[in-house]
Amino acid sequence: MSDAVTKAQKNLSDLQPLNPLVREPIEIKGRDGGLLKDVPVVVKANIAIKDLPLCGASPAMADHVADQSATTVRRLLDAGAVIVGQANLHELAFGITSHNAHHGPVGNPAAPGHMAGGSSGGTAAAIASRAVPMGLGTDTGGSGRLPAAMCGCVGFRPTHGRYPPDGVLTLSDSFDTVTPMALSVDDIRRMDAVLAGQAPSADPPPSERVRLGLVDSLWSGVDDGMAEICKARLARLPVEIVPLEAPDLVEACTEIAMGIVLFETQLFWSGILNDRGQTFAEFAKDIASPDVAGVFQALADGAAPPRAAYEDMVGPKRQVLRNALSALLKDVDALVMPSLPAPAPPIDQIENIRINGNDVDLFSAMTRRALVASVTGHPSITLPAGNLDGLPYGLELTGHAGEDTALLSIAARVEEMLRDIQ
Repeated sequence: MSDAVTKAQKNLSDLQPLNPLVREPIEIKGRDGGLLKDVPVVVKANIAIKDLPLCGASPAMADHVADQSATTVRRLLDAGAVIVGQANLHELAFGITSHNAHHGPVGNPAAPGHMAGGSSGGTAAAIASRAVPMGLGTDTGGSGRLPAAMCGCVGFRPTHGRYPPDGVLTLSDSFDTVTPMALSVDDIRRMDAVLAGQAPSADPPPSERVRLGLVDSLWSGVDDGMAEICKARLARLPVEIVPLEAPDLVEACTEIAMGIVLFETQLFWSGILNDRGQTFAEFAKDIASPDVAGVFQALADGAAPPRAAYEDMVGPKRQVLRNALSALLKDVDALVMPSLPAPAPPIDQIENIRINGNDVDLFSAMTRRALVASVTGHPSITLPAGNLDGLPYGLELTGHAGEDTALLSIAARVEEMLRDIQ
């Protein structure tokens, strides 16, 4: 066992008051050598690790043991990584607080009385505490990027389909992706190469100044204090900010997102529940967290849209939004926006958040901007940008579809600029 692995296991044990894991630290080692040789990592507990419960941090799935590892997990192990923990999450990944009624809520290492965000809160907390340098989460509508921003680490949502999707307890086939999370963009780039099954890419020679597009609608619903500090931070960077006008992508994406997710959640989980001999209503009774149980009960009651409506949302309506976002990116390297509308709320404040003097729905407020990349499938990355009232906040960059390595190169340059002005 390497010193790094031993240290990571001890750090994770010491971190248990924040509930980052669903069980005691483990050690699963792959081959010797490789791009991630002896790097300790955590894996979100909705991603399959052979012979361990694929439980989604839920008592309803505690008996569901993976008979093989997800391809993304196998690729990490083949690159020399060592899995040292299964990370806690918002139960079954259906939420953004990681307030898990079974394993306990995940605390924020930057401020333990505040939430880590979710659903990949355990992964974010383990990384931000520096117990491990990197880990795997998943992202449906921000589930990897939001906790990364709340805790102060890097979270990358790739172009949809870049990584193999197998071995994940899925909510939405057309939204979900495995999400690498780490302390730095450099570590994200190493993970991305491994997960995508590609050789690491070298940076192209720096050319023109980075051009970042700023779309007003992507800053809507953000607390004035957060917007002000993000724009002040951007103003100090040696980048070109390009104001762009566009229809309200946030509202348009929000209108179709939940319908797509509910239809695809019902489709995916119908297969699992049929194999288990359970109905949605019976399964809902075994779920510990009331909000998640409510979703599955709603599906039992017919909450998913009819197929014709789903096909309209996932087909023509979604394509219009993809085209609109691609058009916005035509003359810029990436779009830039706040990763969060406000810093992480207190750990027990799971329903509403106060923005500009008004109490608004927490889930809607947090996912508004994140849903744009989720709906369109474009790559997006959140970078730590500083602290507001002692709590981390991030800047999110959304890039050209299919040009993930280019976005990561831009993100590395912006990350360095942000460090230079700390």
